[in-house]
Amino acid sequence: MKPLWEATRDLHHACEEHLVGAAMASGKPPMPWYADWLYAIHRIHHKIDPTLPAALRRTARLEEDITATGLVSTPVPAACAYAESLDTADKIAGAAYVLTGAHLMGGEIMRRRLVGYPTTHLEWDDRKVALEELKVYRVRSELATEARECFAALLRIMDEIQERTDGRD
Repeated sequence: MKPLWEATRDLHHACEEHLVGAAMASGKPPMPWYADWLYAIHRIHHKIDPTLPAALRRTARLEEDITATGLVSTPVPAACAYAESLDTADKIAGAAYVLTGAHLMGGEIMRRRLVGYPTTHLEWDDRKVALEELKVYRVRSELATEARECFAALLRIMDEIQERTDGRD
């Protein structure tokens, strides 16, 4: 069985290369895209956070960031549908692996690039503890299908964000 990171590499790269993902990685996404992204990720975290160790929970921090954007966002249907689909422990663990990894690893770089954007959800009370908690998911190669489903959902979310605002402020 492939390591989890290898089994999801293609979709991970697809997310980074998506127009919305690339705009975020540049540190200069249109604020409507960023606000919609925060709102979509919040929807998923709202579902998974109760099952996560306290060190990995992001819901409250995402709420702070959403408020700080000053924008009112509406639900992203793909995020709502994906959150509703998280109905087993393995699906939740797959989402936890993808989102926690993104927030901890790429998020550290993103936080430095997103100057002027609210990034509380990318800050950690104890990053070392959070990294240890992430290891619990990283070693579970049997979660490949569930982690791939999360990445695919993130791509659908980015498609909807791009379509709804077309990048205009």
